[in-house]
Amino acid sequence: MTNYATSLHNLLQARQQAHLLSYAESSTGPSSEAVWTVECKIAGEVKGVGVAGQKAAAKQAAAKQALEALKG
Repeated sequence: MTNYATSLHNLLQARQQAHLLSYAESSTGPSSEAVWTVECKIAGEVKGVGVAGQKAAAKQAAAKQALEALKG
């Protein structure tokens, strides 16, 4: 299984831009059934958004979108 967050970080680190990477996390619903939304930002610009029942899965989805946007 690919770890998109790590792949994205490594790509940005190779470009000496890792410091521009950030994530914004939020959840809705009760804690037992929370739905997480994670935005992956590069230099403050949203490059990917992930929504999932687990925070880690939402982060991976957001990082995957950001990677695809950068490699586009």
